[in-house]
Amino acid sequence: MLESQRGEKCDMMVLHKLAVVIVSLMLIYDFYNTSTPLEIRVQNPKFALLGPYNGTEFSAPDDVYEQLIDLKNFSFKVNPQPCQNYSAGLLLVVIISSNPSNYDNRMVIRNTWGRSLDSTKVVFLIGESENPTISHRIQNESALFGDIVQGSFTDAYRNMTYKHVMGLKWVTHHCPMAKYILKTDDDVVVNSYALRQFLARELSPWGAKGLITCQVLEHAQVQRSHRSKWRVSPAEYGPHYYPTYCAGWAIIYSQDVVPRLLKTAQFTPYFWIDDVHVTGVVAQEIGVARTPLASLILSRNRAKVLTSMGADYAGQFLFGPPDISVNKISQIWKAIPE
Repeated sequence: MLESQRGEKCDMMVLHKLAVVIVSLMLIYDFYNTSTPLEIRVQNPKFALLGPYNGTEFSAPDDVYEQLIDLKNFSFKVNPQPCQNYSAGLLLVVIISSNPSNYDNRMVIRNTWGRSLDSTKVVFLIGESENPTISHRIQNESALFGDIVQGSFTDAYRNMTYKHVMGLKWVTHHCPMAKYILKTDDDVVVNSYALRQFLARELSPWGAKGLITCQVLEHAQVQRSHRSKWRVSPAEYGPHYYPTYCAGWAIIYSQDVVPRLLKTAQFTPYFWIDDVHVTGVVAQEIGVARTPLASLILSRNRAKVLTSMGADYAGQFLFGPPDISVNKISQIWKAIPE
């Protein structure tokens, strides 16, 4: 009887040790599958990653608050403060260029990829509407959601550079603790979960230095044809080709780049094509290269594959495609695995 008890006790100890080993192996497996940085998929990175001992230090903005390029009496008509309780830092702030009349676009973003989290804050950038009804709706919308940044300039097609630079100003003064800044438009889908994973694991949760990454456009010819909505006269822009720049519908900036772009943009002659101006002319002036995101942008063809066949067939992506309808935003979002 005693021998039998000893045997059972021995078997229990063996099983216990085996269980400890199995649990340990599971923890190790989980660690390496959730904590170890993945291979960076950005080709030819032109930026540096930061760590816990070489992060970006905050400094007082070198900027005239009441100036927006050549507007000397600028003010924020609506100025939410979603970042004020995050002095320790935020991973990401998203600034979305939006037309005042695009209420449906803003709502679908709020209900899908643009939901604010502790790691991510989202605001919409708009100018002033000349329509009193829309202006009143904006006031109500702002009071309800608290995510609209409105500047004191008319919201118009040729005022897009004011809106982009206003976003840089707002981040510099009111959300400088964000490690990364995504500037995008209100007709784009962002794979928000994949983007946070990309920033925190493939790049660095402590941020980066000298980062502007996007769909990079090179050797783009200036359009002179009167039939083109992008027509630019020689008086507006003299050279025949634009500098390398980012497609403006999705641009990721690192924390340090934003105040540098703002400072230079404030004293650079105004040019109305904002992505050319900010990520081309101004970025070239401050010496920050543009890093292409290549396959991490969802094309229209891949979007069709995603919605018809599923995520396994479409490949990984961070955002895109641009210029899509509200219904398409919802359709693509539903096809993205949680």
